[in-house]
Amino acid sequence: MILSKRSKFRFQAPCILFFLLLSVSPIHSAESIKKEEANPGTAGHPKLTGLLHNEDCTIFFAHRTFPEGKAGEIVDRYVDVLAGAGVSILMCNTSSRRTNYRSKVWEAFWDGFDPNAPDDQPFFAAVPEEQRAGYRRVVANMLATYSEGVDYPARVISRSRHHGISPWISLRMNDVHVNGNLDHPIHSDFWRKPEFFRKGHPGYYARALDYAHPEVRDHHKALIVETLERYDIDGLELDFMREPYLFSKGKEQEGRLILNEWLRDIRTLIDDAAKRQGHAIKLSVRVPSSPDTALGLGLDAPSWAKEGLVDLVVVTPRWSTIDFSIPIAKWRELLGDRVTLAGGLEVNYQPYLGIPNRMVTKEEATGAAIGVHSGGADVVYLFNYFQNNHPKWSIPEYQRMLNAFSSLKELQKLPRRHAVTFSDVTIPGEDYPSPFPASGTQLSFDIQLGPAPPTSWQGELVIEVKAPPPEEPVPTVSVNGVEGNFQHTEVLKNGRHLTIYEFSLSALSGKDRDTIQNRDTITVTAVGKVPVEVHRVEVSMRPH
Repeated sequence: MILSKRSKFRFQAPCILFFLLLSVSPIHSAESIKKEEANPGTAGHPKLTGLLHNEDCTIFFAHRTFPEGKAGEIVDRYVDVLAGAGVSILMCNTSSRRTNYRSKVWEAFWDGFDPNAPDDQPFFAAVPEEQRAGYRRVVANMLATYSEGVDYPARVISRSRHHGISPWISLRMNDVHVNGNLDHPIHSDFWRKPEFFRKGHPGYYARALDYAHPEVRDHHKALIVETLERYDIDGLELDFMREPYLFSKGKEQEGRLILNEWLRDIRTLIDDAAKRQGHAIKLSVRVPSSPDTALGLGLDAPSWAKEGLVDLVVVTPRWSTIDFSIPIAKWRELLGDRVTLAGGLEVNYQPYLGIPNRMVTKEEATGAAIGVHSGGADVVYLFNYFQNNHPKWSIPEYQRMLNAFSSLKELQKLPRRHAVTFSDVTIPGEDYPSPFPASGTQLSFDIQLGPAPPTSWQGELVIEVKAPPPEEPVPTVSVNGVEGNFQHTEVLKNGRHLTIYEFSLSALSGKDRDTIQNRDTITVTAVGKVPVEVHRVEVSMRPH
């Protein structure tokens, strides 16, 4: 799907944890998933299996109280829940532009904060008044954890090993949260130096750091060195999706060569650390879900894979929307078979820019996970799927749902929904053709619907269209050329029409439920004289 030029209607979508139906099987342990669906790579390079989960550097501290002396127990309980959810690899994120532990080379989140002073202390001067209580909770809990002698990443690692979870640390390579407020205490002193900002991009990423500067590379390398010396981990992740804009506009390909050389240096550091620890340490990178976009931004994951620099490549949207149709097959062709290939699930859904996003439903998350598995990825990787937060599920429900993510077999038992979405990461200056709104007499949208469910299930196709004149007939829709049966139309609050069709599951390209499917094509055709204007396309499959 993603070739040298983007196809006209490319899609990505939001990702949010979904709720398990009563029909879901009992919880599978990570170990049982490994035995059931192990996917070894080439000799000497076994593939990772199970479920990969990224834990944000602040979220753990933001949504709970820390009774005095209980920080370590609270960390343990948090990891316990993830163990019950079948997580096999836990990416403990320790940094954005500061660290959530007492680093010797970077500032900590709480540096400058006085826990005994009120909210009008200088530390919070640049924090909007309505946000101070929440930000204070984050830094106060981090400081309390440290003050009790608990090294947060070390405690996560220890508890993970207790449960047989493989502990990794994830470092954000160019985070720009709150970048419109240069005085906010989330920023480090280094980040505030404008001479290191990338140039030529006036939007949200304008104040991302430019890796063409050796000072920027050395700044992040220092944190990598400290991480490898300080923590006994199974793997290190370099999160280039926070953020993927590492070079000034027009300098991305020059930057690619710089970054390739820098990654070689980092690989050497990891190999040296592995010798000291006496066990292998793997390297992961998170990159945009489109190969063209990743390469266009200077993130040359195919070269990193072929040189043996990385062991895990996570291809993913950034945040705005989950992606139901990540081009996994194209990535596998580019990466080869040595590395583990993970499809990343985000927790939001948004058909196109300009409209609000929302958290994904359980059916949408199921559809996206099925797309990752059936597309040929080795594992699913969850980002922003936090306990009691994103989404707000009960702990038992959260654990049941996460267990299903590891297994295509279990996911196929669940109702699912797929959608056409947009790419939330583009190359600076790119004329990106968003899939929506789309207007014409005949419109086609490609989407990965995965293996067909049982024939007893029903298929439903939904399109949101601009309200046509009263005399205009509803458009026709087809799935892979097989026309759907019109059911009814609903009028939405925005005035547009939601038109629902039933379609035969025999139309799906993945008729053989055990065979990796091709993409499916949804065609919308105007019947009257007025072209149809489409704002959303979704396909759901569920038992009658």
